[in-house]
Amino acid sequence: MNLFSAFTAQLKNAIQFNQKFIFLPKTSFCLKFLKLMFAEGFISSVVEINSGKRLKVCLKYSSTGTPTFKKIKLLSTSGKNSYLSYKQLTKLTQGLCVIVISTNEGLLTNQMCLKRKIGGTAICYII
Repeated sequence: MNLFSAFTAQLKNAIQFNQKFIFLPKTSFCLKFLKLMFAEGFISSVVEINSGKRLKVCLKYSSTGTPTFKKIKLLSTSGKNSYLSYKQLTKLTQGLCVIVISTNEGLLTNQMCLKRKIGGTAICYII
């Protein structure tokens, strides 16, 4: 999880300084997370480079130059996991942010978990 917190810090810093793309080391967890961010429209692309050892992440901005996401906040750390059941997910306010949840079916968003009626470990939320 320490590698993931460093990874999210790099994403936050890149958005803060309006960078067009960043390079990150490739891990399977980070690649799954980036594919989820791409599917939700937060980034424009993820490309493997250097024989698949690194990832080039192209960040997405609106036509006015504002980033598509402003904040990534970790909910679970290596010492403390935050579990959300299906019932808890139904009570959360929907539409304000995207919660990334690690389930037995892989990484999913809160909306995907509600459709499948499952819960899991809350990894982070993205605003």
